[in-house]
Amino acid sequence: MSFKLNTILSYVEYKIENMQPRDKNLMWFRRSVYFVLLIKMAFTYLELPTFYQYALDDLGSLKIFKLMFALPSLFVYTIYWAIATIVVFFGAAYKSNRYLSFLIFLININYIILVRTTIDGGDKLLGFLTFMLIFVHEGATKYSIRQMINNAALLILQVHFCLLYFINACVKIRRDYWRDGSLFNNVWHMSYFANQNLIPQWFHNSTLYFITAWSVVLFELLFPFLIWYVPFKKPLLLVGILFHITIGLLLSMPEFSLTMIAVYPLFYYFKERELRIKTE
Repeated sequence: MSFKLNTILSYVEYKIENMQPRDKNLMWFRRSVYFVLLIKMAFTYLELPTFYQYALDDLGSLKIFKLMFALPSLFVYTIYWAIATIVVFFGAAYKSNRYLSFLIFLININYIILVRTTIDGGDKLLGFLTFMLIFVHEGATKYSIRQMINNAALLILQVHFCLLYFINACVKIRRDYWRDGSLFNNVWHMSYFANQNLIPQWFHNSTLYFITAWSVVLFELLFPFLIWYVPFKKPLLLVGILFHITIGLLLSMPEFSLTMIAVYPLFYYFKERELRIKTE
């Protein structure tokens, strides 16, 4: 046990000290995350008066959070929201900056508080990603402290994402309605949840329910282990993108799907990096 722990710690130490992420991949990760936040903020803008008033009434004793809504009026808050949206756009479109990343993280906290009664797992994941982006930046010099902070943040992001898949798969396996596929018999008939217009009639049979359920479980079980091996990286990422696009379309969860896909550039980068390490 001690030997295995030392091996893992040595591997992590090696990664933190020696990885040199390509700026292009870090840039696409940052842009993907911020553009997802931008989309969420843009749609929230359409219902801003409702969210704003409800947040003020619902915060209650959370006075520290009320400071984020302590503007003179809804009109002023609307202007603030427009400015905040522009700030996030600049964060996505231009070169990363630690101070700008921290400001966008605060804006994302404000967004989560504003829509706190409707948030889902995608919103929580996005909050974590915007926080970690404070420590991830392009242009760091190899073996510098900044580069090591970069690498540590990237490893945390990757491991967190893999655990997310793995834990979800383990939870699914324990549920009878996932093991026999009967879950989909209920989900596909929820008009407020499933997009009935995109689900073909031939899909409504127990055999396909079973195949779909276990395909999801196997993907989430295998991804955390196989994604670290070069031959499996590209196929897994492609399957994952199709998987999340399907969820977004059929289950009316486009924001959650986009948030999950936004993490994929980190793994695509490591595919190329692992090939380079082997030649060094």
